[in-house]
Amino acid sequence: MGDLFTSWGVMKNVIALQHNEIKASFNKILHMVGYNVSLYKRLVDFVSKHALMHIAEEFDRVKHVSFDSVHCGCVLKRTHFLPCTCELARYDLSIIPLNEVHVM
Repeated sequence: MGDLFTSWGVMKNVIALQHNEIKASFNKILHMVGYNVSLYKRLVDFVSKHALMHIAEEFDRVKHVSFDSVHCGCVLKRTHFLPCTCELARYDLSIIPLNEVHVM
C-alpha cells in the first residue's frame, strides 16, 4: 500500500508539471506571434496551437476581406471546421466563443 501511495504522489506531480508546461507553451505561442490575448481567451486551454495559428492567420485577413464571404472563400471552415475570415470579422474587438471551433 505504501508503494501505491508513493507512486500516486509521483504521478500527480508529473501530471501537474506537464499541465503547467502545456499552459506555458500556449502563452508563449500567443505572445510570440502577437495574438490579441483577450480575443483568444476562451480558446487558449481548449484549442491546439496549430488551430490557434490558423485562426490568427485568418484574423489577419479580416482587414482585407471583412464580412465578404465571396472573397473569404470560407476554406478554413470547410477544411478544418475553424472560423473563417468572414466569421472572425464579427469578433473584431470581442472574445471568440469556444463553440465557433469544432470539437475535433
